[in-house]
Amino acid sequence: MTDPIDAREVSGCTCLRVRHVARQLTQSYDQALAPLGLTLNQFGLLATLYGVTQASWAGLPIGVFADRVGMHPTTLNRDLKPLKAQNLVADAVAPADRRVRAVTITPKGRARVRKAIPFWRQAQIRLEGALGAEATRALNDLLDLVAIKFKR
Repeated sequence: MTDPIDAREVSGCTCLRVRHVARQLTQSYDQALAPLGLTLNQFGLLATLYGVTQASWAGLPIGVFADRVGMHPTTLNRDLKPLKAQNLVADAVAPADRRVRAVTITPKGRARVRKAIPFWRQAQIRLEGALGAEATRALNDLLDLVAIKFKR
């Protein structure tokens, strides 16, 4: 005989709750960035490349980039395809190792990130307005703590 399942216990699952809220927030940010033809995920990838490759046009090896954004390299490759199709990012051979592919942001991608920042800021302001500055900081601190404790 199996133990009965308590649906209340499952509905209290922290991970499921975080995923639910993450989907809601993602939809809000996606709507804010929609006029620019970007999703939040795409904006995050572009912004990361913008910051990393600002000093150097050498690009970021795909494995390093995947680690930095917390994605599997195959997932990252899939998510980069629409950005490549729009000429916002480009592939290059890594100078240090010609077997490694590096990703860089294009001038068009840099311009798109700069244009997207005010739209992204509006979504941030909306979130902080709903939660309050202190709760937003506390939420971010808790998320950072979880990320540290569950790092692979």
